[in-house]
Amino acid sequence: MEVALGLTLLLYGLSDLLFRHLGLLAYARGSRKTPLVALTFDDGPSERTEALLALLHRHGVKATFFLTGEKARARPDLVERIREEGHQVEDHGLWHEPWRLLLPWLEWRHMAAGKGRYYRPPHGLHTPFTRLFAWVLKKRIALWDTEGKDWLDLPPEDLTERLLFYLRPGSVVLLHDGPERTLRLLELALPRMLALGYRPVTLDELNPLPLSPRLALIRGLQGLEERYNRRHGVRRAGLGPFHLFRLEKKPFPGPALPGLPPGTPAFELHLESERAMELSTPEAIRAFRNSLKEVAKALLEDPEVRLVYGASPLALGAELFGFKTAPLPPWPRLVSSLAGAFFLWLYRGELPKKGRFLARLTYLEREEVLRRYPPSTPASPPPAPGAPGSPPP
Repeated sequence: MEVALGLTLLLYGLSDLLFRHLGLLAYARGSRKTPLVALTFDDGPSERTEALLALLHRHGVKATFFLTGEKARARPDLVERIREEGHQVEDHGLWHEPWRLLLPWLEWRHMAAGKGRYYRPPHGLHTPFTRLFAWVLKKRIALWDTEGKDWLDLPPEDLTERLLFYLRPGSVVLLHDGPERTLRLLELALPRMLALGYRPVTLDELNPLPLSPRLALIRGLQGLEERYNRRHGVRRAGLGPFHLFRLEKKPFPGPALPGLPPGTPAFELHLESERAMELSTPEAIRAFRNSLKEVAKALLEDPEVRLVYGASPLALGAELFGFKTAPLPPWPRLVSSLAGAFFLWLYRGELPKKGRFLARLTYLEREEVLRRYPPSTPASPPPAPGAPGSPPP
């Protein structure tokens, strides 16, 4: 009995890890090559559905609503209104009570009651039966890759900054039809999203693809990236769809340079690999140059920073943009080389070419960044109050 119980718990845990946390084979993102994003709203219809529809109409935006069966049956007028305004309607199950899903016969009833090609489990919860039931019912499991966090009791201004920080081309954004803060969040975020070049569309227009094991691993690692950003005060250099750098202020670890004492404040460049992963070489070069203009803006905002740098097997390629290179000490070189090989496989599905495995330090001094990449006119309105380009704690 104890063995059977243990195996059952293990099976439930593995199902949730693989299919909810990683999202394996779920439809959770679109192509990273174009700045289309899908806004999705769970739990409706609600008393705020009409206000939400008015807000979306005002900005000319279409979205996807995952409706809960019991609520939809109570307000068929709102369901019809959502459809009439050109939004996509999909299935969020019959109830929003996760405990019921732990019992297979109730989960089947929950999933079979609703219509729609896409089904989103409440809270993304998966049991060992969820994918089997979806296959029998011919439903696609829809998850997300960006959370609006509108269920948290945080100021909408903070939620807006966080959403814009993590929004990417192809993102499926999780929001909710019900909380009052969702309306305020969208009032703040939508104009800025549009100004930055994002175009919100329905899930069908986004055309998401099921997550392969490699893409599922990328999704699973997002939480680690968020924790690193908060802990180290990492900021974005520009919030546009293809601005490719995050910045971490820290002492320069490289060789002594004329006029720069040891420990000079610098920006370490973190490449936004997920934004660049599907770009062709010419597209990536163009995005790299434009992104360096955003780095130059950050330098102007912080006169203390004297240079920018990174450590990567791609250091030699950075010479194309004026960067200088230097060798790394043995241990940092090994760590950076292994990390570079892993991320190359993770984001591009490739392995390092012969002779390009070892990482090097690459850097460019402040004056040279400003000379080569003078900041362009901002493409978006000033950010809301708070640290610009940084996610909230």
